[in-house]
Amino acid sequence: MSLSPILTASTAPFVDLAAPDGARARVYLDGAQVASWIPAGSHEDRLFVSERALYGPGQSLRGGIPICFPQFGALGPLKQHGFARHCRWNVEQHTTDDEGARVVLQLVDSAETRALWPHPFCAALSVYVSGATLSVDLTITNTQDSALEHTVTSDAPFAFTVALHPYFRVQNALATTVVGLGGTRYRDALRDGALFEETRDPLPIDGPLDRIFYDTGDTLDMVEPHRTLRIEKRGFPDAVVWNPGAAGTSSRPDFLAGDERHMLCVEAAAIGTPVVLAPGQQWIGTQVMTAVSSAAPPVS
Repeated sequence: MSLSPILTASTAPFVDLAAPDGARARVYLDGAQVASWIPAGSHEDRLFVSERALYGPGQSLRGGIPICFPQFGALGPLKQHGFARHCRWNVEQHTTDDEGARVVLQLVDSAETRALWPHPFCAALSVYVSGATLSVDLTITNTQDSALEHTVTSDAPFAFTVALHPYFRVQNALATTVVGLGGTRYRDALRDGALFEETRDPLPIDGPLDRIFYDTGDTLDMVEPHRTLRIEKRGFPDAVVWNPGAAGTSSRPDFLAGDERHMLCVEAAAIGTPVVLAPGQQWIGTQVMTAVSSAAPPVS
């Protein structure tokens, strides 16, 4: 896909969500990427975005909540994390009710996507903010119709892997733990993709980490010394925990040196067993993030 000139955070198209209780979020149309989430009663963004993040068509924002579809990582024939995060999505709905605010963005297959992945699909991302909670729903539909001769053979299913990839803002990643992964099997990308069983719970972030945890529970807690963020997932059997470490941020031009100390990715994913959809079938995955406790941060 061709790249357009890079835009700034203020000029790239976005939708702002403002709930009646003061909760707020911002979603960019490029990649349908949530880039900001401030719970009600708070002044602190719970999502991390690097100051060097690139905005605009064809770019994937370094931070927020990128969408990995139709492939997670490099585990397949496509480029890293697939193409959805590089596409501009359309706004289908933008509403506010007594409880919160919602936006729904949509991406459908095109000649460009079919050149990369030859399947007809519709992807819809619903983002809802209210109180202390941000809820993100991703719906994938196999829209194949036997009358559409330009697509692949009629009645053929397609398979994909997928993840929501939130970068959470933390005061100190090395003082943060993730609760709920003990006893699960994981693939360690930093050890040549070898498989292990997680023996620690909570899991400390004691350096670079890049792990896919298979068949995890549906509730995880990201715990800092002064607050806890609850992460609930539905439709996603797996979870990913990633921090690039100092070497990982210094080797990527859209990170600032030291960014690794202030971010941690805890992701809802379907990777170990790809999702398979027959024509007309639909899959829905949800990640709900709730600021369940918060206090004044400790004095450094």
